[in-house]
Amino acid sequence: MERSAHKTVKGRFLISMVQQVLPTWRHAGLVGNFASRELKSRFKGSVLGWAWSLINPLATLAVYSIVFGFFLKFPPPVAGNGHLKNFSIYLFTALVMWNFFFAVVTGSMGSLIGAGPLLRKIYFPPWTPIAGSAIAALTQTGIETALLIVVYIAVGNISWTVVFVPILLALLAAFSLGLGYMLALFNAKLRDVNYIVQVGLNLLFYACPIIYPISKIQEVVHNHPWAKIYYWNPLTQFIEANRDVLYDLRAPSVGRMAYLTVVSVGVLIAGWLYFERGSRDVSEEL
Repeated sequence: MERSAHKTVKGRFLISMVQQVLPTWRHAGLVGNFASRELKSRFKGSVLGWAWSLINPLATLAVYSIVFGFFLKFPPPVAGNGHLKNFSIYLFTALVMWNFFFAVVTGSMGSLIGAGPLLRKIYFPPWTPIAGSAIAALTQTGIETALLIVVYIAVGNISWTVVFVPILLALLAAFSLGLGYMLALFNAKLRDVNYIVQVGLNLLFYACPIIYPISKIQEVVHNHPWAKIYYWNPLTQFIEANRDVLYDLRAPSVGRMAYLTVVSVGVLIAGWLYFERGSRDVSEEL
């Protein structure tokens, strides 16, 4: 009897999910329009235009490389080809993942607030500008990733493991978008959320192995077992997985991929359900 009831509840949940997800395909064109609108406005009036999509991350890379690679001398490990040892490439591999996460999360909050005036005039699903913003961020990340892969090819550090890159980006997109849905709704109701998130992201940046090798943390974990929580940070796993496939030329472990898949899909579903239930009157908050 209990097993039958459990199956019934599970079946209703799946049916409910399908009923909510399927209609989203009808708004694919609207999502594309929001993405196109954001991409066009991003460098509108700029002389260099889309060149800034490469200049900005490269400038950030240069600053971190000089400070942490030259002055503080964080030594990168030897790459998968056995001789490459370049801090800038090691850093850029992590920054690609972080920049994407940062862009989706912050863009989600901004896109919903920005769509407020339009949403008060005509009705459209409030989630569409958030999804459009995520696609715009993915476009930017695609450019950065392509540049990174070209660099790896140029230095002779490339392998079949590069096929994992789009999989990791897809999982990171799901994870980031799920958080984006939640934070966008929170921010619509309380504008302080945006500032809190900005502070939190600044702290989170240094709580991930981006500008330093994870071996530095392994030394701390050895002396303080409670620090193992550091490894459960999904961003830590995403960054290390990207370095596995591009810098170290090895496939991510099954356990790491399983963890990232479960967390990413779970966060996306939770974020989507929360946003769908709480965004019915969101236009009044904007």
